[in-house]
Amino acid sequence: ETASDRQSLVVVVTCADDTTREVTDSCRFELADVSLAQVQGRTVLPLADGQTTLSVHFDGRSSVVPVVVRDVATTRPISFRLDVMPVFMRAGCNSGSCHGASRGQRGFRLSVFGFDPAGDHFRITREFVGRRIDLARPAESLLLTKPSEQVVHGGGQRFDADSEMYRVLLKWLEQGAPRDPQDVSRVKRLEMFPSEVVLSGTATGGDATAGNSHRLVVRAHYDDGTDRDVTGLSVFTSTNTAAAVVSFEGVVSGQQRGESFVMVRYGENNVGLPVIVVPAGPAAEFPVLPVANRIDELIHGKLRKLRIVPSKVCDDGTFLRRVYLDTIGLLPEPGELTRFSA
Repeated sequence: ETASDRQSLVVVVTCADDTTREVTDSCRFELADVSLAQVQGRTVLPLADGQTTLSVHFDGRSSVVPVVVRDVATTRPISFRLDVMPVFMRAGCNSGSCHGASRGQRGFRLSVFGFDPAGDHFRITREFVGRRIDLARPAESLLLTKPSEQVVHGGGQRFDADSEMYRVLLKWLEQGAPRDPQDVSRVKRLEMFPSEVVLSGTATGGDATAGNSHRLVVRAHYDDGTDRDVTGLSVFTSTNTAAAVVSFEGVVSGQQRGESFVMVRYGENNVGLPVIVVPAGPAAEFPVLPVANRIDELIHGKLRKLRIVPSKVCDDGTFLRRVYLDTIGLLPEPGELTRFSA
């Protein structure tokens, strides 16, 4: 929706061993109607209202996805809550170690993680009028020159002058730094692509193997029925960096065997992506296991992705001996196993 909208593309193939591989750069994209949209690199841009399809071709296989273009003649104004606040979040400006601290930094305070947009707007536009923003000369506002380090900034450079974050703030200032109307749309949910990642890591903990990284795409769905690509305004973190790391731009890479969640935050909203990292090399043959219910299906599927072959079924005595040995470190004395079982 709107002329400034866009949609990033990410293409993932699932291999026979359940690992996933991103192949976006190796794909060929074809739009059925090039008068409605265009593909530039890995991004679809709108041209005219209408509906068409995008065909994705890779290694003799193809997939078709619908493309809907609406309101191209409409220019969406920059929203303080939906655009400016996410810039502060992504740049780390409103974190507890920066201007989000209880007393702020160097006389400038933001609400931690943006919990108070109205208060932040007041402090930026009304507190010390003329110091932080200059509507007559927007590009010379401290709100831009400090984080881009065109002037000395105690927090260092937070973004470049040619970045999307800089352009968002500049456009907001050029529009007069308005506050959002009461009926501004709200984010209903976040969606991340792909929905699951199984990467090939390293067996020895050395450098990551080639092809074990994925670009991530984040899309926000709003309560007015619209959606948009917000990857460039999102914050990415990994819960287990020993298994997987994620870059500032949203590229997740496998490290050592394990499991992690990549958490994405856009404004006040979060979404998680499960990431499994398995050892490099061929997978062991997974046995055919009996399935009694849906839980068995999920467990077997997870074990297969983790490349963990379950142990065979044993009798109670063997199981208890194993437990006894693992917990106590010694084999049970004669008659001890019966007492332990009781």
